[in-house]
Amino acid sequence: MPDCFFARSGHYKTATTPLNCDKNAAGYFKAICMTISDQLLLMCSAIGGLNGLLLATYFFCHRTDRLTYRLLALLLLMLSVRVLKSVLFYFNPDIGKQILQLGLSACWMIGPVLYCYCQSICRPDASWRGLQWQLTLPFFVVVITGVLWPYHDNPQLWGGLIYRVINYSWLFYIGLTVLLVWRTQQRSGNSLVLTSAKYRPLLLMILSNGLIWSAFYFASYTSYISGALTFSVLLCFSVLTVFYRDKPMPQTTEAYANKKLLPADAGPLISQLEEWMQHRQPYLNADLTMPKLAKQLSWPSSRLSQLLNDNLAQTFPDYVNHWRIQHAKTLMAVEPVMKMQTLAEQSGFNSLSTFYAAFKKFTGITPARYKQSLPDLTSETINPESGTMS
Repeated sequence: MPDCFFARSGHYKTATTPLNCDKNAAGYFKAICMTISDQLLLMCSAIGGLNGLLLATYFFCHRTDRLTYRLLALLLLMLSVRVLKSVLFYFNPDIGKQILQLGLSACWMIGPVLYCYCQSICRPDASWRGLQWQLTLPFFVVVITGVLWPYHDNPQLWGGLIYRVINYSWLFYIGLTVLLVWRTQQRSGNSLVLTSAKYRPLLLMILSNGLIWSAFYFASYTSYISGALTFSVLLCFSVLTVFYRDKPMPQTTEAYANKKLLPADAGPLISQLEEWMQHRQPYLNADLTMPKLAKQLSWPSSRLSQLLNDNLAQTFPDYVNHWRIQHAKTLMAVEPVMKMQTLAEQSGFNSLSTFYAAFKKFTGITPARYKQSLPDLTSETINPESGTMS
């Protein structure tokens, strides 16, 4: 504590005057406040980078869809290293030049990894062998640049030309990623394809990269730490959005009026439902649920549930998958060279395994086997409603 505290309390005498005592107390209080604010700022800015490292470790160890998840892990790793470098430099400008070089090198790789991650989702035929050179080439450029012109010997070069190259190459890859997503949506012919759960993490990652790039690029007009803070906020938001699953809407508790709709009453409802499914094709949305479909029809969920269970003797998933399988059959006949992954996506399925299971359940054979029976039938068409040839 400052001398003025003890002088005022009478513990011992000091030569400090009352005026100087007040100044010392004010300075001490200000120092405490600055320390607390710095600690809060450090915690808020670093939490994103640390959580990013934890998420990267989790996705590296994920066993499902290894290519996509490992590219996502690599992307989170590069972003986290870049952000943590900024946090360390902001609070300690005298950190080693090796850390600065490591952070900027990671930033150099963010763009290529983002583009490869996008390809692993948008291109069903994407493989590690096909994407490897797109990562290897930039990696060698980063390594060779760091070896020939290390940061500690060329701080002005890294702070000038190389820094600009890193920023603009990152922006270039963000643009390529947006273009690839747009082409994917145009190719699918389904305006709802990008709203499915499969593309949600990709769209969030593109948006996050754009905002983080803007925060770092315009830091001279705001604050250098703004990029790290932006990453922390966006990472928390992305985790909540990606891993949160909408809870099913509670079903109405009212009992069915007559336990079962009479054929005369159910007939018009079935016709309305069939017409909606045939012309609007809501089943192409992989996230379609009973409450969503009922809302589109302006029905209460209980009516749709009653109609399916009692009058059509089907569950909602079976009813929707029936339409999806018929649509898949049509696509097989029209485009026999279409990849199975693309076929599943354009038919409204979230995953290839779900598509295979549903197809075999409704047809008794696998999609590949069904496809082999189509060469002589490609000139014919299939009625999506009945599934018969015409």
